[in-house]
Amino acid sequence: MCHTPIYALSDELRETARENHRILLQRLADVGQKTVAEIVGITESKMSRLKDTTDGKGDLELFASIAAVLGIKLTDRDAVYCDRDMAQAMATMLRTSVNSPDFIDIIFSGGDKK
Repeated sequence: MCHTPIYALSDELRETARENHRILLQRLADVGQKTVAEIVGITESKMSRLKDTTDGKGDLELFASIAAVLGIKLTDRDAVYCDRDMAQAMATMLRTSVNSPDFIDIIFSGGDKK
């Protein structure tokens, strides 16, 4: 074993590391192992070794774990990020404003009503 496999991480890190690893493998499948290898300048066999999913052998799994330990959650490039504090503030605002007919009119009119 080259490194601690994802399943052996703490509960706190395991979920993020698994999701990171899943995203890496899915995007690799979407783009194609050969295409990725060519673009980054490695052989397809090296790319295959990087993604090896045998316990603790794949560098993609290691990268996913390192990202999780660093507090990084991988996501798609087009995903919109909103931190937890902002989401909670928005939820509070919506809860307190949803009963206002003027608020609903403004939201659904795109803010054009005055």
